[in-house]
Amino acid sequence: MFRKGYILFLVLCCFGTLLFAQSSTQVEFGKNRVQYHQDFAEWSQYESPNFVTYWYGEARNIGQAAVVLAEYDFKEIERFLDHRMNEKVEIIVYTDVSDLKQSNIGEEEAFMNVGEQTKVVGNKAFIYFNGDHTHLRRQIREGIAAIYLESMLFGGNLQEIVQNAMLLNIPTWYRDGLVAFVGETWNTTLDNRLRDLILSEKYDDFKTFSEAEPQFAGHAFWYFLSLHFDRSHVSRLLYLTRINRSLDSAFPYTFGSSLEKANENWMLYFQQRYRGEKKRTNSPSGTLLEFRNKRQLPITQMKISPDASKAIYVLNEIGNIKVYLHDLEKDERKLIFKNGFRNPFQTTDYDYPLVAWSPNSQEVTILYEKQDQPKLLKYDVQRKKSQEDDLIAQFHRVHSMEYVDSRSLVFSATAQGFSDIYLYYPSTRQSRRITKDYYDDLDVQTVKLGNKNGIIWASNRPDSSLARAKMDSLPPISSFDLFYYDLSNQGEEAVRLTNTPFANERQAIAIDTTYFAFLSDENGTYNRVLGHLENYVHHYERTIELIDGDEIVLHADSTLENIDSTQIDTTYLSPIVKQRAINRYVSNFSTSILRQSQAHLQNRTLQLVLEDNNYHIYVDQIDITTTIETPEPSLYHTRILKKNLTKNPGDAASQLLERVEEISEQKTAVKTESKKEEEKEE
Repeated sequence: MFRKGYILFLVLCCFGTLLFAQSSTQVEFGKNRVQYHQDFAEWSQYESPNFVTYWYGEARNIGQAAVVLAEYDFKEIERFLDHRMNEKVEIIVYTDVSDLKQSNIGEEEAFMNVGEQTKVVGNKAFIYFNGDHTHLRRQIREGIAAIYLESMLFGGNLQEIVQNAMLLNIPTWYRDGLVAFVGETWNTTLDNRLRDLILSEKYDDFKTFSEAEPQFAGHAFWYFLSLHFDRSHVSRLLYLTRINRSLDSAFPYTFGSSLEKANENWMLYFQQRYRGEKKRTNSPSGTLLEFRNKRQLPITQMKISPDASKAIYVLNEIGNIKVYLHDLEKDERKLIFKNGFRNPFQTTDYDYPLVAWSPNSQEVTILYEKQDQPKLLKYDVQRKKSQEDDLIAQFHRVHSMEYVDSRSLVFSATAQGFSDIYLYYPSTRQSRRITKDYYDDLDVQTVKLGNKNGIIWASNRPDSSLARAKMDSLPPISSFDLFYYDLSNQGEEAVRLTNTPFANERQAIAIDTTYFAFLSDENGTYNRVLGHLENYVHHYERTIELIDGDEIVLHADSTLENIDSTQIDTTYLSPIVKQRAINRYVSNFSTSILRQSQAHLQNRTLQLVLEDNNYHIYVDQIDITTTIETPEPSLYHTRILKKNLTKNPGDAASQLLERVEEISEQKTAVKTESKKEEEKEE
């Protein structure tokens, strides 16, 4: 940790030099593509010890974040792969995925859609920003790993590349899986996907799995090896694979068993692990919403109308987008919007379109992109007609959208390389910015708590302050917590609803004027948590009235050493009342809730899950009187807590582990007591 901090310190110390040393360059090479703006005409660059980072237009802040993140992770990746390169890695930065697909830089293979993995050509990595710096970091790590792995396996000059390419016999899952493993730490989303795949018994063995989904299979296999061996074995295997020109030959020398046996152990391990975890969870509840989706296309958006009579959802077939309006009472659906076409050769944009219901349930707003121009389409449910307007050019990309009232929307959107919260007024095409900092702000949702209109959103900010902040250190890559903001207040402080360093809270929904709910992966699966606000005395302030009429306000614990007591007329204490959240779990499902939407007028909920290798939407109700035992963490999440405990003993991880142990002890005691009762009865 000290070494990483030292490297970061050096990068930041040099960053001022980088800013002044940036240069502009004209780049025009590669195949021509249709471009919808002139920002690509001129590129600038940052050069650091190990990277050259290129950016254009308003991507300066993304370029700065990219070079800092790249240098921050560089030494770790270099040590892990045990390989060095003399040539600097080039990082090409784009404001969003739309610009990435327009770029002229690189040949066609630069944009091949390989499991949404970072695009790499030679020593160039192509990355884009989606509002989340963790996603940006993952792309950078994948790019570095891919470039270094190619150099390690195939050599650095043309002769070595040709020779090794002809002789080396390595499976696709080996290379793509290792790149994914280096790029992204095993997490709740990956664990949920693998759990469902194993329990659904879609694949009989690892070989079948790796042929159908090589990148994900490889990622899971490298994760499996990391659970049982230290990381030095990886570099040893890479070296022996190149020397022996065969993975099958190199594997026994590294791990003491054949690759075939390791594949069998992989399957056995995860079968036992996930079957054991499933026994202590429940299946998703509610009524299944049945609709045609034979190819199991991703459901990228899903919203229920405020009156609970209809639902809208988006299916995305690698770029071919269809928006359906589903009548929940008649169980009929209608295609109301389609856009794009199937394109297996470029990265698919799964973030657009966004959808939102008007408060009266009579109108659906669809935010989509056409020729790099964001557009707002309003569809009248009764008249079956639509009206379309351009969105203002201020936003590079909108990440989430909800109605505040009939006249205004709230966005989480990226402008100038940072994602923030905005109020948007379609009739005047004006906006008001709520957050003004470099932290990531996503998943915005409107709520009405008491008689106040407010918003809840997910952010990786360290505290509840909304004061303007500029990036002067490492970009935000910590977990997401939830924050509440009273729209009538317009102050510079929000209410922190969660504070979980080792978990993410996302996708809040409004239940009624008292309760809200959100998704948390604190137990290793995204489950639903119910919350409400309560007032509490944060601290006391002492007001000192002086004889001359002046007033001094201090914290109650402050000393009065510098105040002349003879000038004091009177003093008194006043409580400073703030709000905090009281949260409790209301679900313990065997699979993660991927998306949720609430009709707060009727207390009906839509929830999207991945179950038996199929996407299912359930219509359910949230019982606010329900209280369940805090779900026991999965094995994956328990290992995270133990890992952080060894790094930082005495912190939040130890408290969570103590809770895990208490739950286990309680369950053991219950089982023992039950066994004794059975023995007495016998």
